[in-house]
Amino acid sequence: MNFYDQHCHTHLSFDSEESIDNYLALGLEKLTFTEHLDLDNPVNGGHDDIPDFEQAVIWQQEMKEKNDVDLLLGVEVGYVPGQEDRLNEILSSYDFDIKLLSCHHNRIYDYMDTKETNAKVESSEQMMDQYVDQLLEAVTHMTDVQIMTHFDYGFRVHDASLETIQERYTEKITEIFQQIIKHEIAFELNSKSIVKYKNLDLYKWAIPLYLSLGGKLFTLGSDAHLASDYMLAFNDLRKLLQQYGVDEVALYEKEQAKMVKLSELSFV
Repeated sequence: MNFYDQHCHTHLSFDSEESIDNYLALGLEKLTFTEHLDLDNPVNGGHDDIPDFEQAVIWQQEMKEKNDVDLLLGVEVGYVPGQEDRLNEILSSYDFDIKLLSCHHNRIYDYMDTKETNAKVESSEQMMDQYVDQLLEAVTHMTDVQIMTHFDYGFRVHDASLETIQERYTEKITEIFQQIIKHEIAFELNSKSIVKYKNLDLYKWAIPLYLSLGGKLFTLGSDAHLASDYMLAFNDLRKLLQQYGVDEVALYEKEQAKMVKLSELSFV
């Protein structure tokens, strides 16, 4: 069975310049673009980054007619407290197949900023504390989504050991997992986090924790901003899940999960 990457970006996202043609060149039968929806984005001067969803709808029609490719309508919702009403108003105008949920910034700085890149950045501990609290609020209040992406985003740029993160955040991350289990939101294995930011150990800790709480919904996402990163290291992610006795992942279409067996999947 062919699989499709459920976390990809094109030039409709503020931080990508990738064209759809480079994705089409991969010879895909089905794909989705999950463009960034980030309001009050400090990375972009505090502007609202709202993807051109009308263009995405046009792409859906053109790709089906010209390339016989099914393009699912996706979005990556960046949550900041106090933005729920605005976000939901934007999202209500379109029939999404896949909605991802993330926390990228707190209106003041992005959680991947450092003192070298942003003078407003606080200490690593304060940033990570705020990130985890914000992620917990996101999965508690923004529940009409299918996938929680890169749970480790707020840890990526900090020199914090696994032991430190376990000691400081196990309780809160447990609450985060309990909330996504309660609301049937899938837990994404983010290959950019694992490969490019070398956070494999974090996922090796988080996967059994999530399973121990009754979690069952996993997805694979590359977070590709270039077509060359499409399905990045998905074979490795397959093996990682199978180490913990997991052989099913969720594929979403029309916001409904279809469970597919990892052992039956082929990746491009």
